[in-house]
Amino acid sequence: MLRYFTVSNWKSIYESVEFSMVATQERQHGERLSRVERSRVLPVAAIYGANASGKSVFIDALAALQEIVLKARNVDDDLPIVPHLSRGADEPTKFEIEFSIDTRSSNGKRREETLIYELRADKGKVLEESLLRVRPQGEIVLFEREGDLIELYEELDGDDVAEALAKTLGVKSNTTFLGELGDRYASKSQENVIADARRWFAEKLRVIGPRSSARGLPLRVMDDDGFAEAIGELLSWADTGIEDVGVEEISIRALEIPSSIEERIRKELASGEGGKALFSRFGRGSSVLELDDSGQLKAQRLVAVHHDSNGREFTLGFADESDGTVRFLNLLPMLIQLQKPKSDAVFVVDELENSMHPKLTEALIRSFLSSLPTEEDGRRQLVFSTHELQLLRSDLLRRDEIWLADKVDAQTRLTRLSEFSEEGVRKDADWLGFYMSGRLGGVPRV
Repeated sequence: MLRYFTVSNWKSIYESVEFSMVATQERQHGERLSRVERSRVLPVAAIYGANASGKSVFIDALAALQEIVLKARNVDDDLPIVPHLSRGADEPTKFEIEFSIDTRSSNGKRREETLIYELRADKGKVLEESLLRVRPQGEIVLFEREGDLIELYEELDGDDVAEALAKTLGVKSNTTFLGELGDRYASKSQENVIADARRWFAEKLRVIGPRSSARGLPLRVMDDDGFAEAIGELLSWADTGIEDVGVEEISIRALEIPSSIEERIRKELASGEGGKALFSRFGRGSSVLELDDSGQLKAQRLVAVHHDSNGREFTLGFADESDGTVRFLNLLPMLIQLQKPKSDAVFVVDELENSMHPKLTEALIRSFLSSLPTEEDGRRQLVFSTHELQLLRSDLLRRDEIWLADKVDAQTRLTRLSEFSEEGVRKDADWLGFYMSGRLGGVPRV
């Protein structure tokens, strides 16, 4: 689970901005909170703000940290660091994130562990890096890095793999020690806190942009009947006019694949044991390619099944559906994952409502919240930025689940709605009225 994320000197953020998923003492909707050690953690958070206030900037920072941790780089590659232009151009960017993972303890049993990962970097190199374990008695350092010097502590001290990377082989200046070491443990099928921390960034943290597409969706629909059925049910539930999803064969020529790429795909599929390849073209959606019995490529696409006023069935490619339907379709794998009882995924979505009707956006949030357990064993989370005012209601969200992004003196700041209690923003107050009046910030000054 995500607990805290802090960033400084990133795009429109210069001074440190902290975002928290740890609940306040508020009791409203307390049944859906998860208990992690001694604190209660929220399952959902909404970030509001005017255009250019920094909502997307904050989410971009989290995506950048994920990329820095995971991506392998050549020695001369720049890091995706974008400092504050006017005040921090020559200063490093700093990230700090606190999160909980399921990991294996020294006695072999699985347990929940809370970690703090800190990173300070500029475009050229990692300057400082550390990973700490959070315990009731205090924080315990696992490793610290300053430039090329890496110090190991606790179970890493004396570990052959960790020491080889830290002291013998070294780690590239533009690559994180956490990512490199976690990848090496994974390649050896070695389970420990480092491998699990890297896996959290790679598999549990999911950042979705306003125009992100679920690229693997056609393949999964074709290979997983249960998933295909769930997709069809959710599209019907959302009143999209789609009654089911299906697959239809299309002409290879219609895809207009360059001959060199077509031949390379055919050879790659022929060299393996069957399998499928995904081909995407802007404005035409994704198609699945595989070899027929004669060794030639054939193509299939995912289609939406409709019925006209006379009950006759017809299909449309998803590229021909409305923008709102396509957006909802691309969010469906997220919704399915968030409804799984044992899921511990953290989804961070920029402009959740993009192209969708307000009632559909609200229904999506309610569907997620209604699926949360009441026995405090839920670990899944949804964080999103939005302009959708219909969500600013106490029957849906808590005050500590709502954040307001505002820009003051060319700097983005984030403030929790619960921090405005002195302004009269009680849990039973008219939150929308307060927000639209401008008294809380986060609205256009028009």
